[in-house]
Amino acid sequence: MTILPGLTSTEKDRIPAFVRDLRESEVRAIALFPTVLDAGERRELYEELASIPGLAIPHVHLRTDCDESELDLLVHRFSTEFFNIHPDRSTHPFGVVPLRYAAMVFVENVQVAPDDEELERLGGICPDYSHLESARTMGMSGYVRTVERQLRGYPIGCCHVSAIRPGVPNRWNGGPDHHEYRELSDFDYMARYASLLPDRWVSLELENPLDEQLRAADYVRELVASGAGGLDLEPEQVNQL
Repeated sequence: MTILPGLTSTEKDRIPAFVRDLRESEVRAIALFPTVLDAGERRELYEELASIPGLAIPHVHLRTDCDESELDLLVHRFSTEFFNIHPDRSTHPFGVVPLRYAAMVFVENVQVAPDDEELERLGGICPDYSHLESARTMGMSGYVRTVERQLRGYPIGCCHVSAIRPGVPNRWNGGPDHHEYRELSDFDYMARYASLLPDRWVSLELENPLDEQLRAADYVRELVASGAGGLDLEPEQVNQL
């Protein structure tokens, strides 16, 4: 399992500093979340990232306006192995995935859970564990049961890990999940999901600077290695999986 720092674009003004720090570091593998970048902005970013020798981007979150040629570029230039998209029933569905990339595309749980048919048609599920944990704290029991069942039943190719800050509502839905952590304990919830992490890529969807993300990666790695935790299911949940 490799934990990837994430270039997360929600706060565009933080991108230059992240890229500068990345260039000056020994890190040569990241996840990319171009969530708010339009096609022209993404092209400019790809050119800048391509100038960093040896940089790979194994996991990319696809926007709805990414076409097949952009997937080709990411695979050939940055050795991308996995993509994730939003579900068909979400507010930002991806649309039709090119058939030759279907096995590389995994569906994220966002404000809605993916449909099983999507997971069967594509590579599997890309769990966003912070969304799942936020839903758990907000009492969204149906959502939680569905995603937990899917985590047991479908391939997990890649995943998102963000911060959980109890008592601090985010601006999207009032939940405690955030793309910026304040304390390393914001990742303690990941002990619950230690047994469900993908074999290859665990991607930090964070706005924090690179050095802070590397500290978070070490923390999560130690948390998982400790063997503590595992999905804690109530008896009635087990019966529904």
